[in-house]
Amino acid sequence: MDSGASHSFIASRFASCLNVFPDDMPYVLDVSTPTGGSRCTDAVYRDCEISMAGVTVYADLIMLPLHDFDVILGMDWLSAYRAHMDCYNKVVDLCLPDGTTFQFQGDRGFSIPVISFIRASRYLEKGCEGFLAHVVDKRKEKGKSLEEVPVVCEFPDVFPPDLVSLPPKRSMEFVIDLVPGTTPVSKAPYRMAPTELKLQL
Repeated sequence: MDSGASHSFIASRFASCLNVFPDDMPYVLDVSTPTGGSRCTDAVYRDCEISMAGVTVYADLIMLPLHDFDVILGMDWLSAYRAHMDCYNKVVDLCLPDGTTFQFQGDRGFSIPVISFIRASRYLEKGCEGFLAHVVDKRKEKGKSLEEVPVVCEFPDVFPPDLVSLPPKRSMEFVIDLVPGTTPVSKAPYRMAPTELKLQL
């Protein structure tokens, strides 16, 4: 149920499962979406039977390519059944055409109980069982092949699939020539005794 929707809609993928065919509306309806876009449709399913809390109600559902919902009952349907919505308690009072009323209770939801680490430690000390679990994504992303990597694809021989030995000799040897007599740089350790520091200074 959506009091912000002017009409009632049914997802086109969900409507394909029904054993009925839509009717053509005498006009094309341009539906604005919350994301700022718009969709045009001219197909409607008349008098669709909907079971709510064991009560059968009917609605005219306009076909629309929805992704997150199967059916949206908008203001046209809510006003037809003179609905009174209690948002805090998630209760909707509906009045049937014969004058009888019934309540539809929405999903109250549930919350996962959370305890502190100290309390959990106490429970474990008393002999309660504890389980350590973590989520593992079994879907592995397909790695790129050498042909899909720019620049690398131009030199496939440099990146063989298996490295069985040292790289082969190239036409140009790369070396760093040092000046004769060059010695490693004398670098003082991070910590030095005061007496040794005085000798070096």
